[in-house]
Amino acid sequence: MAASHSNAHQLTAILDYNKYQETGPISREMAREPLVPKWESFGWYVSEVDGHDIAAVMTALDAVQKVDSQPSIIIAHTVEGKGVSFVEQDFTFHGRALKPEQAVKAREEILCQ
Repeated sequence: MAASHSNAHQLTAILDYNKYQETGPISREMAREPLVPKWESFGWYVSEVDGHDIAAVMTALDAVQKVDSQPSIIIAHTVEGKGVSFVEQDFTFHGRALKPEQAVKAREEILCQ
């Protein structure tokens, strides 16, 4: 609300929206949806992208540069730990580091993609 009220027209935020927090699904703690209309109601220009698609993120960043009348937010839909099977399946990694042996396995999985 403050950004729109203060005419922060050159402000761009990127929301990494993986729908989880350290204690579990965000929806279990507090409803966030419908997310886009909420941001729009506060005066923001909203764009949604696949946060794992760098080309899509870059396209969205280019597009919001043309918005000159309001702040912009890019909602980047992501999967926590994308590409690392045991992290994707376990939200508890949201707030903790990998153990050394897990880091080795994670690197192996990422490099094999």
